[in-house]
Amino acid sequence: MLEFVRLRMEATVTQGGQLPRFLGSTLRGALMATFRKMVCVTHLPECPPCLLRFQCPYPRFFEPFASPDHPFVARLREMPRPFVLEVPPPSDAPVNFRQGDPFAFRIVLWHDAATFLPYLVVATQRMLGQGLGKGEKVHATLRRVIAEEKDGKEQLVYDASEGLVRMDFPKVAAQEVMAASSPRRVRRLIVHFLTPVRIDIDKKLQNPLTFSALIKAANERGRALFWAYERKEPPWDGKKLVQEAEKVVTVADEQTWLDLTRFSRRQKERLKIGGIVGWATFEGEDLRPFLSLLRLMEWVHIGKLATMGLGQISVKVVDRQAAVRHRPPKVGRN
Repeated sequence: MLEFVRLRMEATVTQGGQLPRFLGSTLRGALMATFRKMVCVTHLPECPPCLLRFQCPYPRFFEPFASPDHPFVARLREMPRPFVLEVPPPSDAPVNFRQGDPFAFRIVLWHDAATFLPYLVVATQRMLGQGLGKGEKVHATLRRVIAEEKDGKEQLVYDASEGLVRMDFPKVAAQEVMAASSPRRVRRLIVHFLTPVRIDIDKKLQNPLTFSALIKAANERGRALFWAYERKEPPWDGKKLVQEAEKVVTVADEQTWLDLTRFSRRQKERLKIGGIVGWATFEGEDLRPFLSLLRLMEWVHIGKLATMGLGQISVKVVDRQAAVRHRPPKVGRN
């Protein structure tokens, strides 16, 4: 089932160094490599031929496969991963860390968190201890893991001084995440693109982002998650939402295409991972039908490469007068 847990990993830098301007690809790559080395017992170079591919926590987390008896196996050629990273927006230049600096990032889980959480804590410990980046690596010590609830409350999950992972962490059901009813007609929404949003429709990257493109991408991602982890059709009419989204217009925006690259260990080359950052104000007759789906995207991100932190958005409902007065701030590093 789709039950969300947002974890904040808090660490302290023990050896300084420099990391890329966007931390997501570095973190995901290092976490994948550390996790695989930690749990793989067959030592095969790839997961698909492994007999343990449906049981081993590594493929279940980083390279999931739909089991032969899955009711939507024919539609799930590539299973969506059960997590995303949440990292600071890209900075203007590589980031320098010094000894004693705080180092933090978030992981949002939505499937079998009780199984994955202890592995993630240990993998994060080892990853930070081994160091991140190239050359003079940044080393850190994991101090705490905090579960952040939907209402802003927090709960301690792990403290290094105790050496214990608490398993009574809070979860937020998908139905609660999507509970976005409004008593009044919603005519305007402001969507902030916190990290680069990379949406590909018919093999064409979308720039600028229209409301129609956002809803198409959101419907595709949400539908795949419900197929994979709820094992049923999503509770919205995707075809109708996509059609209605074409009537929604952009009335103000500040969208910038941000070029980023990452190195692929598998393909042995640098790949482009850029996307849209900034914000857009959308207006329509009544945008309430879209709110539940967009609230879901605030947790699971939207577009490509969400697992490394791309596609993080926030959505704000505004009335006409507030929209005129409000000019969203430029997105920058936290």
